[in-house]
Amino acid sequence: MNSSANQDFKSRIFIITGAILLLFAVLITISNGLLLFVIYKDPLKTFRNPTAVVVISLGVADFLTGCLTAVDVGISHILEGLDIQKVLLQAKIISQITVRGSVYILTMFAVERFVAVAFPYTYRVSITVRKTVIGCALCWVLAIVTSCLELVVDRDLYDVIFFYITFVLPLATMCFTYCATCCLMKIKAERVFRQRGNRERGNHRERGSTRKEKMSKQSALMQKQLMKTASLIIIVFALSLVPFWSFTAIRRYCKGCADKKWFIAGYRFSIPFLYSNSALDPLLYAWRMRPYRRSFQALFGKKQNRGTKPELTPPNVSSV
Repeated sequence: MNSSANQDFKSRIFIITGAILLLFAVLITISNGLLLFVIYKDPLKTFRNPTAVVVISLGVADFLTGCLTAVDVGISHILEGLDIQKVLLQAKIISQITVRGSVYILTMFAVERFVAVAFPYTYRVSITVRKTVIGCALCWVLAIVTSCLELVVDRDLYDVIFFYITFVLPLATMCFTYCATCCLMKIKAERVFRQRGNRERGNHRERGSTRKEKMSKQSALMQKQLMKTASLIIIVFALSLVPFWSFTAIRRYCKGCADKKWFIAGYRFSIPFLYSNSALDPLLYAWRMRPYRRSFQALFGKKQNRGTKPELTPPNVSSV
């Protein structure tokens, strides 16, 4: 009797989470498809820098997560809930590739922001669109390789690789670069404030230096805004990832917990929660990043008044 009740409970959980995943699949596909369409059209010609390449790669990963991963996992949940277990290993591997691609690209995003703030001159000179494309391609290669390891590596060893390379190491890297970047930006802001105070006390400011100072200040503000957006994206990603990987760790180190009702419900509901990040990313871009907002308005909103003066963009600064 208890066995039958547990099976009914498990079937209901699988069907509910499968339905949620299919709903998320629609939302993720539409939101990221719209984002990629706006970037492709690029009405204001602002998406031609290394940061935009990372955003595009992340958008592609999220789009594939919606139209492939969420659909595959959602259907698999429903079939398993109906006791029709026809889950292909190849489909599972494809699902893992898109999720891991997102993880590695977000890690690259965090490192890219750290380099932009810590070494601005090196970033402007050395970090090009071509090199960023190569970096994103390497992220995809790493995602494919780590996913295909399941076919050739012992299961216990694969779980260790899966947990540390896909979760612990990227999350640690994101946290370190986020904290280091915030500290560097705070130090630079204090330095600029002191230099500004010294100039005001000297009461002697040339026109050329004033213009240079304005450009430097605008550049700093843009980098600060972009860093806040990148940090918010990383934090949302980490929060969506932690529940799933927590239950994954529990399953590995507590074998008897896998059959408990609380574990079945928590683990299965953590999977849609994990994919919710892919649906939120485009909203964060449109809400926080000015070029995306303006591009959306240029394509789908009212046209700007012709008398409106365009905003000045400092040279050699990412416009995203």
